[in-house]
Amino acid sequence: MMVILTFFTLDILMQGLDVSGSFTLDSVSIATGTLTWSSTYLAIAIGLTLTYKVQRYGNFAQSELFMIGMYLSLVMVWTDLLFPMTNLPTSKDGVLTWSVLIFILIAAFVLTGFAGIIIDRLVYRGFRKKEASPQVMMIASLGVALILRALTYLRFGAGRQLFEPEGDWRLPSLSWEIPTTKMRFNLGDRSLVEGRSYTYYQCEQTGLDEATGEPILSRIVSDSSKPALEIYDTTADCVTQATTNYVYYKGAVPFVVFTSVLLLIMLLNKTRLGRRMRAVADNPELAASSGINVERVHMTSAFLSAGLSGIGGAVFAMTLRFSAETAFTLLLPSFAIIVLGTIGSIPGALVGSVIVGFIRSLSGPVTIGIGYPLGRPALTTLDTMMPYIFLIAILMIMPQGIGDAYEKWKIERLRKKEAVDSDRNIKTAAVLAILPTGILGIHHWWRGRGNKAQNFSIAAFAAYAFHRFSGFVGKNSFAEGSCSEACEASGSADSNLAVLTGRNDGTLLVEDSPHFDIEVSETDTSWFELMSFEIDFVNLIVDLGEVIWPAAVVLLWLYAAYEGFRMLSGSDETIEWQTLQRVRDKVSNSISGAMMQARGTWTELDMRHKNVVAEVSSKIIQRLEGLYDRASEIARKAVRRETPAALLSSATAASSKLLGPKISEERRKAGLYGRESPLGSWALFFVLMLILVMFLAWLPIAESDDFRFKKTLQVSNVLLSLSVFILMSFSLNLHTGYTGMVNFGVIFFVSIGAIAVGILTAPERLHGYDWGILPATIFAVALAGVIGWALAYPTARLRTDYFAIVTISLGEIVRVLLAGEPLLRVGSVGSAIGISSYPLPLENWWFCGSRTPGPETSWASPDDCRDDIALVDTPAANIGDLLGLGEPAPYLFILMILSLVAVAVVWRLLSVLLASPWGRVLKAIREDEEVAQHHGHDVLTQKAASLALGAAIAALAGAFWAWKLTGFEPTFMAPARSTFLVWAAFVIGGRSNNRGMVIGAFIIVLMEFVFNVLVAGQGSPDLPLYTTAERIDSLFTWLVTSQWEVFRVFAIIALIGIVTRSERLLDIGASGAAIFAFTAIAMGQRSIDESYFGGNVAADMLYVKLLLIGCLMLFSLKYNPKGLLPEVPVRPSRPEGVSSSE
Repeated sequence: MMVILTFFTLDILMQGLDVSGSFTLDSVSIATGTLTWSSTYLAIAIGLTLTYKVQRYGNFAQSELFMIGMYLSLVMVWTDLLFPMTNLPTSKDGVLTWSVLIFILIAAFVLTGFAGIIIDRLVYRGFRKKEASPQVMMIASLGVALILRALTYLRFGAGRQLFEPEGDWRLPSLSWEIPTTKMRFNLGDRSLVEGRSYTYYQCEQTGLDEATGEPILSRIVSDSSKPALEIYDTTADCVTQATTNYVYYKGAVPFVVFTSVLLLIMLLNKTRLGRRMRAVADNPELAASSGINVERVHMTSAFLSAGLSGIGGAVFAMTLRFSAETAFTLLLPSFAIIVLGTIGSIPGALVGSVIVGFIRSLSGPVTIGIGYPLGRPALTTLDTMMPYIFLIAILMIMPQGIGDAYEKWKIERLRKKEAVDSDRNIKTAAVLAILPTGILGIHHWWRGRGNKAQNFSIAAFAAYAFHRFSGFVGKNSFAEGSCSEACEASGSADSNLAVLTGRNDGTLLVEDSPHFDIEVSETDTSWFELMSFEIDFVNLIVDLGEVIWPAAVVLLWLYAAYEGFRMLSGSDETIEWQTLQRVRDKVSNSISGAMMQARGTWTELDMRHKNVVAEVSSKIIQRLEGLYDRASEIARKAVRRETPAALLSSATAASSKLLGPKISEERRKAGLYGRESPLGSWALFFVLMLILVMFLAWLPIAESDDFRFKKTLQVSNVLLSLSVFILMSFSLNLHTGYTGMVNFGVIFFVSIGAIAVGILTAPERLHGYDWGILPATIFAVALAGVIGWALAYPTARLRTDYFAIVTISLGEIVRVLLAGEPLLRVGSVGSAIGISSYPLPLENWWFCGSRTPGPETSWASPDDCRDDIALVDTPAANIGDLLGLGEPAPYLFILMILSLVAVAVVWRLLSVLLASPWGRVLKAIREDEEVAQHHGHDVLTQKAASLALGAAIAALAGAFWAWKLTGFEPTFMAPARSTFLVWAAFVIGGRSNNRGMVIGAFIIVLMEFVFNVLVAGQGSPDLPLYTTAERIDSLFTWLVTSQWEVFRVFAIIALIGIVTRSERLLDIGASGAAIFAFTAIAMGQRSIDESYFGGNVAADMLYVKLLLIGCLMLFSLKYNPKGLLPEVPVRPSRPEGVSSSE
């Protein structure tokens, strides 16, 4: 219905515009595209669902685990073991090899799963021990995502890669040719100009063939109008069946992903491990009290969620060239899937993936068909935006998802289930068991035993699916006697092996290696061993497929028939195999006994070790306490000698009298609460600001004759960027810190300000509106406030993580529109992307003074005024003389002053508002919405007000950002350059404290400029920080090229952790040792040559900065969760004349 309504709306729109558009929907192409996209999204969504189900937080690093799977596929094909098979110098033979692909997929699952365990133990486990909220875990996952992405960029570079397990997998000719039916839609004005005709795609009978008597078909021709819809299944000759090809490498994605998900569902529903995971998901405390190791279940969940995303990433890597950023573009559609399917519902995610994949597949041809007629050719690229729009629509309309409705229906069905007549049912069930229906377990379904019926059906369908898979492998492999289409087309070869060897004797020689040249080399031998294994492997698959399908059916039928005869004989109890039960019990008891003995021995050794460590630690602590007491005693004696008690008392009294009781009270609070007191917070703020300002003054630049000018330009640039990030941090702090709404889309409101100011102030001749700068800025701020207010109402009932998903989706939608929407192209006569050529505030006055530049004067632009040395009375010239710059001060100087004034005004405004009752209401909503509601506060209105004010502040930041850039493109909205940095400032600075926002933003901005200097310093020893950049490069090179040495370092750390019983050191050491042992084995010189140009290893400082920001976020959340400047609790002053008892 939604699709029909959309097409009907488009038709009316285009009729109103008097234009027409056409597009064709290929049913098979839509279906296969749905399969490919849905499985791709599902590979990430299933990991998100499992994490939500068991650990109850949204993992924004799930797409990075998918990314790890993609790059692991490359690592595997670059290894010495597989490289001879995957890098063939000869032409493709048209026959697929399977062992390499299956080995890589299994390795991707296992290795990515272990990566998930490492991340869980190093990061999330600590948060669980501290009972951190799901919101904190979700924010921590942002830091993990930044770290993983930065490491991937550093190790593999920013270039795009492609995974080819063997060259034949990418051949376009290796595909399924599927008959299809097509539908052509003609929307809008369907009338034809007089004298012109329209040839239908449909055919009609125009006569009979006299020789054969068959009907003659030809395409319909109309000279009046075009039809609204045409449905046809033939080509232009009206005879040949229309077909669509679906290449094998794309078909592998849905097969692998959907199979993996179905296996996961079986694991959760049919195994003891699955029951434990479901128990922990339902109630962790009750599960722990029942004897379930909850931490082990969390570890298993981390392994499975990471492994499933990893195997999906590995098979997806065959379909296109990818980079480390590719996986992130799939994250939000994956969130749409889990929301549509209901959070934590795996079957719901399965259904949701098909719906979202269908929307993505359908939107491609539709946007292409309507883009050009509507004058928006860039709409053809907007199909990537459709999942975001669908996500927001689903959250607005059905935030509980379809899975919730399904679960309620199941519960209701169980409640209304009537008792069955056992006498009637048992006889009918016996007949169903003896008949072929017993193969599918229909007799158990009839008896109401759905679980057993599922077991029968799963076994039967699994056997059939494997039989079909083995048959496909048998035809498209080097299995004995196999002959693919390439083999049949050759004419001389009677098997696929003969296509490779050129002989029909069925033998394989080492000389058949494509690498062979005169003499047998080590590569030839390696290829021969791999090919021999390949032949044995595919023969095994084919043989198993031929055995399993009939054998499984026969065994299932025999077992069902046996159950049926037992029912007829009056025995309806579960079959118990006494012998098997005794053997199983004996084996289980033996294993349990051995495990108990080993566990007892280990416990004894562990206790001895614990006692030794405790004894040594106690002695060390006693020594340290003794040294401390001795030092304290010496200090006290020295103070008594130098400062008599009377002098101390008089000094204290004098200070109280001089400073007043209020200051003394503040000092007392500072002593008690430290940085969480007003005085302590301000004191630490000024100390940190002093350090950061000194760092800014130190920030180096290259020596030159105009050093003072460049330093002024640098400081102005830093402070301007700082002002922009402070305003964005204020906005985020108001939304998240004070109101409790986790906003991952600050850049959405920032973009409104930047885009509105740019478009409204640009000249009309360049597609702008020629507004004044001040009215445009006021309008942009007001527009963002109105949108923020309006956004509160449909999102008010959403969960915190849902709200975060909506806001980040809105930012991505604007980013995509900025790249393609003509209305958002301003500043260029051509079709350039982005917004530019808009005026800057006070630029004319700054460089020209009271003069007005223009065509009628000597100065066509402010730049001409700046370059005119005769103009010495302009503000820029005066400031330049005052600072001794030798030339007019840069424009960034005045823009920096304006931005700092804006920051001061906004800061003061927020301080007044947040100190008022309204600020206390926001904090009450943050702590508990229901309690705030019960106290009479309108939660929805207060949230709307907070969103509106924060959005307006963010829009002001966007205006200054636009002026700083003087022109911008969609890249300025990239999350890694905006949203993630603002969140880093928020986490580092401290929530609910605007002083913390200033400090956090200052740290992030300074990092940006320091690393810019490091990037420049890498190129020349004459530039500043060259030595630092060289040391970073040397460290990175050591990590990449000397993995065994790094392994030994981490092994020593792990050993220290074991000796000292430090779990943290053990986790760090064991994880690092495992990672570098793997890299030493799998990532040798070939991996370096493929990743770095010329094999020269170098650290890209841009990604080192990203890595450092991610680490800062995690360390701050873990070891300083309140931030550098935490929230300062403030109680309103008691009115005068009111006693405490009142």
